[in-house]
Amino acid sequence: MAAGKGWDTDMQKFDVLHIEIERHDWAGMVCGCGRSADHIPTDFISALQKSAPSRAGEGWADGHAYVQSNLMLPAAATTAMVMAALVSGVPDEHRRQLFIVLAALVNGEQDDLAEACLEIVQGGSWLLYEEIASGRNIDAASYAFEILQLIDDEAERLEFFRRAAAANLAPDLR
Repeated sequence: MAAGKGWDTDMQKFDVLHIEIERHDWAGMVCGCGRSADHIPTDFISALQKSAPSRAGEGWADGHAYVQSNLMLPAAATTAMVMAALVSGVPDEHRRQLFIVLAALVNGEQDDLAEACLEIVQGGSWLLYEEIASGRNIDAASYAFEILQLIDDEAERLEFFRRAAAANLAPDLR
């Protein structure tokens, strides 16, 4: 749409990840480690600036937003933060691990929290389809596919993507 009468022509670029982080009351949530969850975003951003750890979510999600398969109160906010980071662009070495974290969050044992996490992911489902189609990483694409399998409304589209991009998925998903 062209700029015209009544349209602001002084557009600016904003950081989606930081805007999403600011939406949540991290300090008001108890973390899986027993402290306030306000350290999760800082630890997450710090982790993205380093090499990917050997364990997905180490230092910011695992033991904080979830403990084993048990979801903690910051799970939904963490899901939104991870989705925003994936949209913003993260180093490729982290993408696989972020999809592993998303899978843990949407498959957690606390149905209400897992459902809230899945609703957040569903709102950004095109991001997962893009991961499947991109050919960047077979593991990340496979986790994205498995997450989308949890969304009933996506069955027809997902099957089409499975056939079209089968080479980008793990053999058991083709």
